[in-house]
Amino acid sequence: MGQAHYSNTWCGWGHAAAAAAPPPGTWKRGVDRVARVAVRHGDAVHAVSVLYERGGRQEWTDLWGGPGGELAEICLRSGEHLTSVEGHCGEFEGSFVVRALTLVSNRRAYGPYGRAGPDGVPFALPAAGGRILGFHARSGRHLDAIGTYVKVERQDGEQR
Repeated sequence: MGQAHYSNTWCGWGHAAAAAAPPPGTWKRGVDRVARVAVRHGDAVHAVSVLYERGGRQEWTDLWGGPGGELAEICLRSGEHLTSVEGHCGEFEGSFVVRALTLVSNRRAYGPYGRAGPDGVPFALPAAGGRILGFHARSGRHLDAIGTYVKVERQDGEQR
């Protein structure tokens, strides 16, 4: 009970990796939910930061990426949780990065943020019947790659 599943990372391979949540081994006492997601975007996704709830407290992650672009903030309501991350990877300013990002909850879709280019690859990271509790990423001046941590409920109601 309480384990999170790690998804593959989508898009580019550049820059340092970062986790927007506690390491997977700490999930038993870890994140309760994603409360907000801040996205800096323009012609690509410049950066992402996540506010998560843990033990009744809220904590922002570092900003992964650069300071460019327009700021959009997604505020999830009580009972709302992320169920999928969708987007488009492509070439931008000489790097292969996340060009567009859409966050889907159990209530609605937020985005797209950024702009899909004429070339590139679409991607989807569905929670497969669970909920997204965190993110892992690579970034430099832009968001190079993104993946998720997912918690899935079993048929008997227990979480795994």
